[in-house]
Amino acid sequence: MLKIDVTKKYALAVSGGVDSMVMLHLFASHLPRPDFFVVTVNHHIRDEAQADCEFVANYCAKLGVECQIFDVDAPNYAKQNKLSLETSARILRYGVLEKLDCDYVCLAHHQRDNAETVLLHLIRGSGPNGAQGIKKYNGKYFRPLLNVSKEQINDYAKQRQVPFVVDQTNDDDSYTRNYLRNNVLPLLKNVSPAVEQNLARFANILQQDEAFFDQLAKIDQVIFAQDEAKIPLYLFDQPEPIVYRLLKKTFDKLGVFADIEYCHYQAIYDVAKNAGGKQINLPFGYVAVNDYDCVTIYKNKTCPKKENWQIPFTVGKTTTPLGVIEVTADSRDDALTFDLTKIPQNAIFRTRQSGDVFCKFGGGTKSLKDYLIDKKIPQRQRDKLLLVADGKDVLIICGVEIADKVKVTDTNNAYYIKLI
Repeated sequence: MLKIDVTKKYALAVSGGVDSMVMLHLFASHLPRPDFFVVTVNHHIRDEAQADCEFVANYCAKLGVECQIFDVDAPNYAKQNKLSLETSARILRYGVLEKLDCDYVCLAHHQRDNAETVLLHLIRGSGPNGAQGIKKYNGKYFRPLLNVSKEQINDYAKQRQVPFVVDQTNDDDSYTRNYLRNNVLPLLKNVSPAVEQNLARFANILQQDEAFFDQLAKIDQVIFAQDEAKIPLYLFDQPEPIVYRLLKKTFDKLGVFADIEYCHYQAIYDVAKNAGGKQINLPFGYVAVNDYDCVTIYKNKTCPKKENWQIPFTVGKTTTPLGVIEVTADSRDDALTFDLTKIPQNAIFRTRQSGDVFCKFGGGTKSLKDYLIDKKIPQRQRDKLLLVADGKDVLIICGVEIADKVKVTDTNNAYYIKLI
C-alpha cells in the first residue's frame, strides 16, 4: 500500500482521523523506517480539537515518532477576511506546512477524496484544471494513499487495530464536500459501483492533457511585484484555453492557489477585451482592472481617506505625504525639466482636486481628469499623483508631464523635479 523513497525526509500531516492515522501506521511499520515526523494542527473550530491533537501526540510517543503541535485561529481569520471556516482552516494549515523542514509533506487524501474533489470543481463551474482533481505529487506535497480506496483504509485500520478519532463535523451536510460524500456519491454508486475509480481515471487523463497545454502558457512577459501582476493585453490575443492557463500560473505565482474558478478567468478575459478602466473583484481581496495596455491583478488594500493637504513649492527636498520631492538645478535621471522662473510664488505641492485644468506640453488646455484618461493613467493611481499647482492651474504632474507654460525656453533657468 505504501511506496516511498526512504532516502527522503517526510512530514506527516495527521489529524487523528482514520485516514491520517493509517498513513502514520504505514510509515512507522515500514522497513526500513523512513526519516519522518508528525505535524498536527489545532484550528480551534471544534471543542474536541485539542484532545485530538493530544491523541495524535500520545500515539506518536507510543510509536517513538516525533510530533509537533501547532495552533491556528481559523474562526478569527475567517471573520477578519470574510472567508468560510473551511477556506480559512486550509489557508492557515498550509501556512504551517509550507514552513516545515522536510523534502515532502504527506497528506492522507485517498481515492474517494479525489472523486469528491472532481465533482466539487465540476459543479462549481471549474475548468480542466479543477477537474484534474488531486495530484499525487504537487511541489513538496505528497499523497501516498491517493490511489487507495476508503474501504481498504478502513480494513487496514480494523485488521491492525489502528486507533483513530471521529470528526463529528464530517456528518454536517451544510458543508458542500460532506453533502457530496454523504448523499451524492452513494447515489452515483447505484449507477456505477466503480464511480470513484472512474472519476480518478478521468482526473488522471486530464492531468496528462493539462501537462501538454500548460507548456504553451508562458508568463515570462508578465510583470510581477508584491501582491500584483501586470499582464500585457497582447497575451489575451492567444486562444482562450492558453489564456486561462496563463492566468492560473499568474495566480499561482501570486500565492493564490484556491477559490479562483473558471468563471473568474472568464471575467478577467472579458475585462481585457473591454475599454480601459473596467475592473472586477476577485477572491482573497484581489482586483483585476484594465489598465489600457495591460490587465493588472492586484491586492485591494484599504485606502486611507483622501486628505486635502498642500505644501508651499520650494527648491530642494520637501517631504510630502506621498514621499520626498526633490527640485534641483542638477540633472537627474527620469526627472521632468521645467523653467523655474515660470513657477508663480504662490505655487504649491498637492494632489488633484475637482476643477483642475492642465495645459499639456505643446499646447491645448483640458480638464486634468480628461488629460489623465488620455494618458491612460489608471484611475486608482490618479489620486496618488503629486502636483505643482497655482490655484486650479496644474503646472507639473510629477512623473508624468509639465504644462506648456513652464517649459524651458532658457537653459539657464532649467530645473529638475522628481519623487525620490
